[in-house]
Amino acid sequence: MDEETSPPPAGQLLALSADEGCRRVALALLASTVAARTRLDDPDDRTALHDFRVALRRLRTWLRAYEPYLAGSVRRKHWRRLRDISRLAGVCRDNEVHVAWIRDVEESLRTKERPGGEWLLHQVAERQRDAEAGFRSLLDDKFGRTTEVVGDELAVYDRRIDLRDPAPSRKFAAAAAPLIVAQATALGERLASVESIQDQAVAHSARMAAKRLRYLLEPIAAGVDGGAALVKRLRHLQDTIGEMHDVHVMAEEVIEAAERAGAEQTRRVATALLEGDADADAHHEHARDPRPGLLAIATQLRRRGEAAFAELETRWLGEHASDLTDAARAIVARLTAEPSPPNQRVIAVDKSAEKPVEKPVEVRVDARPAPRADAAAPSVAQPPERPRTPVTAPTHPAAQPGGHPVPRPAPAPAPAVRPADARPADTRPENAPRPAAVPSAGARPGPPKVERPTG
Repeated sequence: MDEETSPPPAGQLLALSADEGCRRVALALLASTVAARTRLDDPDDRTALHDFRVALRRLRTWLRAYEPYLAGSVRRKHWRRLRDISRLAGVCRDNEVHVAWIRDVEESLRTKERPGGEWLLHQVAERQRDAEAGFRSLLDDKFGRTTEVVGDELAVYDRRIDLRDPAPSRKFAAAAAPLIVAQATALGERLASVESIQDQAVAHSARMAAKRLRYLLEPIAAGVDGGAALVKRLRHLQDTIGEMHDVHVMAEEVIEAAERAGAEQTRRVATALLEGDADADAHHEHARDPRPGLLAIATQLRRRGEAAFAELETRWLGEHASDLTDAARAIVARLTAEPSPPNQRVIAVDKSAEKPVEKPVEVRVDARPAPRADAAAPSVAQPPERPRTPVTAPTHPAAQPGGHPVPRPAPAPAPAVRPADARPADTRPENAPRPAAVPSAGARPGPPKVERPTG
């Protein structure tokens, strides 16, 4: 992708139009996903798969949230490819976490429990190899071409402008506000529905809502008070419920493994009995029984799950279920608050000078991403100054018919000079009306004031 993919600062992003803002962030997230993909080829990079999975999840969440503003830039087949790659990445990452956890647990198992840990590790590692093979195949075949096309479609788009509509284009802040409110409301409702550690499905859906809310807030968190703090709290909640979810998934695997181990152990013992020398073979098979180790692993999983739920219950459930929702609503209120308008002079406009619009005008433009900040700004031609119409002072009145001039009133005598604080003596008779004010002889009528329409 040759287009600039760096996301704008939060303050600048909030002031962009909704179409441009969501696309600029999407391009930045796409670039991060492509960069994380290159790290997958390094076998020594232990966090590459995790970072790729998170980057792709951020991108898909953003594209889904702002789909109405993308005008079909992401085709349906590209949606499916990104979804399939994300799902396989998730399976590989879960297996990777489980393998690492089982290896850590093995050190705490007793001698008779270690066969169970080894047996479970072998099962998960084999499944991990199969999942990684499918993931790599899909990644090599579809990822590069898909991200290239999606990047081109996001970078260039058409915007329809109707000059008859005086309303300004919608800002990104106004577009982000309802999306944040919707995710925050869903998060509060789902947290309020979690009552016990058995509510795993509801807790997981709350984790998904917290994750989506965090992804919506991250690009603008630095531009609004309280944004960074809320993102940090959401990450902590996500990690807490994530611990519960990992324990739940791992526990399901241990249960299935125990069922398979029991069937295999029963078959081996039965085979030893049928082939003779039952005592020695039965004793050997009993020593290889993985079920005690699986039981010990299940016990540790239960303790981890209970500790995670205790933290969740203390900090995020019950009376605290709406804390994050309220914090998100407060941020939205700051985003949508309109600044107080400055004191402006009211200038009268001559409506008669405005020309009526003869016909509506519609312009279809190709609005590409804005140029870099350090690029030279194009010069803007100033409109020519409107010539002023000279105003002629009024002349003396014309003469009356018959050659007799119109009589003019005699000028009033100049008032005598007196001190500034002295008051003139009132020589009028009692109850006499006040005479009208007479303009001074030196005053001449100026040109009439002409109101000009503002433009």
